[in-house]
Amino acid sequence: MNSRTMRLIFTAGAVLLLVMGGFISCSETTSTDAETGTLRMVLVDAPADLEGVESLEIVFDRVMVHRGICQDEDSTDGWITVLSDTLPVEQRTFDLIELVNGDFGIICEDDLEAGAYTQIRIIIESATLVVDGEPQDLFIPSGEQSGIKLVGGFKVDPGVITALTLDFDVAKSLHEAPPGSGRYILRPTIRLTQTTLSGTISGTVLPAGIGSVIYALDPSTVDTVASTLADPVTGEYVLQALLAGIYDVRASAVGYTDSTRTGIAVTAGVNTPDVDFELIPSGI
Repeated sequence: MNSRTMRLIFTAGAVLLLVMGGFISCSETTSTDAETGTLRMVLVDAPADLEGVESLEIVFDRVMVHRGICQDEDSTDGWITVLSDTLPVEQRTFDLIELVNGDFGIICEDDLEAGAYTQIRIIIESATLVVDGEPQDLFIPSGEQSGIKLVGGFKVDPGVITALTLDFDVAKSLHEAPPGSGRYILRPTIRLTQTTLSGTISGTVLPAGIGSVIYALDPSTVDTVASTLADPVTGEYVLQALLAGIYDVRASAVGYTDSTRTGIAVTAGVNTPDVDFELIPSGI
């Protein structure tokens, strides 16, 4: 059966290497906190010298994550789709052989409820292997609608961008069986890592209660990257989910002169505090 036409659903037998610090157990319960964070899920391949292998293209049907405690095999409770089969095929297609040396494919970037997630499930629509210019038969042991289940969990923190990297190690996953037969089996080996990509900027705008709006600006384009309102009582604010880098921060309010602070550095996973403003009424 040629892999160009077959529909493939991976089994739970995929090998998952969990190296993410602070992974949570399957028994952890959901949080009642309604805050949200951003999950960016990316796909990479470990560099390898695979003789004759020119491409291994996979088309995802959908990718889901599970919120909260583990469920029975047939349960649909708690599952959230982060890559949908309704997207155009080109947005769901990845050539694993090309995803090396800093190149990666973005599976999704979604806002999710902050808290514990216990599983990832990946269902594959199709896969094509090309060796020495010729498409090859590719067998992927399949289970009925089960998909690849990456059990071990990850955490979405509120107000930041969390990157989840799926390192699909083709060199360890792809086997010619028997050697020299031209028939290939794919038994996925996936390494999962979590990092925080973003930080925050915080401070105070005085006087309080004037409806101040605070903007994080890209210094090169002056485009707004993020914005927030100052607390009407204290004047405090937090600009969230800022990728590590340098920003200009501007405070603005009707009837007051804008104030801008330049060159504010943001470090991933860290808050940059004390970016304070005192606005002056216009015309003074």
